[in-house]
Amino acid sequence: MPDSPEISNLRQQLYELRLRANRVQQAVLQTTDPDRLTNLLAEAGNIEAEIARVERALQAAETSAPQAMREERIRTAVTRSMATTRLAATVKLRMAHVPTAIYHLLDEATNPLLEITVENGDLKPRRLRVFSRLEGYSADAVDTIELEARGKAGASRTIPQLPTLFPDRIQSVQELTRATVSVLVEELGGAIETHETLTVWLLARNAAPLAVRDPASGGWVDLSRYFGAFVTPNRREVILFLRRAAEKHPERQLAGYQSDVTLQVRAIYDALKQDAEITYVNSLVAFNPDQSARGQRVRLPRETLEEKQANCIDGTLLFASLLEAATLNPAIVIVPGHAFVGWESGPNSGVWDYLETTMIGSNSFEEARTIGRQKAAFWEKQATSPEKTHVFRRWSLRDLRTVYGITPLE
Repeated sequence: MPDSPEISNLRQQLYELRLRANRVQQAVLQTTDPDRLTNLLAEAGNIEAEIARVERALQAAETSAPQAMREERIRTAVTRSMATTRLAATVKLRMAHVPTAIYHLLDEATNPLLEITVENGDLKPRRLRVFSRLEGYSADAVDTIELEARGKAGASRTIPQLPTLFPDRIQSVQELTRATVSVLVEELGGAIETHETLTVWLLARNAAPLAVRDPASGGWVDLSRYFGAFVTPNRREVILFLRRAAEKHPERQLAGYQSDVTLQVRAIYDALKQDAEITYVNSLVAFNPDQSARGQRVRLPRETLEEKQANCIDGTLLFASLLEAATLNPAIVIVPGHAFVGWESGPNSGVWDYLETTMIGSNSFEEARTIGRQKAAFWEKQATSPEKTHVFRRWSLRDLRTVYGITPLE
């Protein structure tokens, strides 16, 4: 079913606004002049506010769209009505794009792949078994449940499922790949109630997700904290390079919060500048063209060191890995179209400092820190209103490890 004129118009507005935002964000990345940066950030902030306004209007328009259009958008399957079996089963896809790199860290209660709602219209309890799988890529997710008789509290139930992916199967997913989710709902000892297939897209293994679209609500589910999985302080390549950074320190050691933090960060910066020979590419954090998944192709820190090239997120992940390996608490900072690194100035102090990693190859530590601080101050101020919190996300690695349980990928 085609979109309404209102929805089509709003999508066109979003497309044009994002083109404007990309142009301004490219200019932001290319300047190291604090005065020019002030003007560019103000322009970027205005465009982001307009994007947020149009996105809210689009979500409201899609929510109020005719039922048939909504069901097509949220990919809902309903088979065999209450009239035929006195059971009803509804399948809702909750993740149109599957982030294969960090999928194993997701929790089915908060980030399910799909939800199956079953309802008993009979005067007696019913026992059901619910299966789902990503064909060719996962094990079965299985739930066996008992529904109370019609009219009782347990007569209806919604089951979230997140089938476990086979690691060896998803290693081959190097590009956006189409896949099929199969869902089976059957009565124990009885007939099949629902057997449906839904289409999903598997994100490439080197795609770190910023967000995925929830087809059921039309809104974005923020996954940016999972960038923490790409911070790998225990890799041999990272540890070896940290030793080289220690050589740049006046005391030839990195002692975490037991000594001057700024001198240690500067030593890591100087080592990357003088020894790593990394070419920085000022590329934007990517937005998937089909607008169903926001993500960014990334290099793991060892790959950045090996390939000697990085964009903003690659450099941020490498620098954060070195800081964490030095027993400091780094942060991944996500702002519109960009990422940079931060670190806590003292142990559990809540005081943060920042650095623009794309300037490592061409500018001094002081200049890179000045620009990083300026960007952080601007976007953090923009994020004070509830509808703008997404424009400044500072993910402390200590919190990602201890609160969210996000462990390194390697």
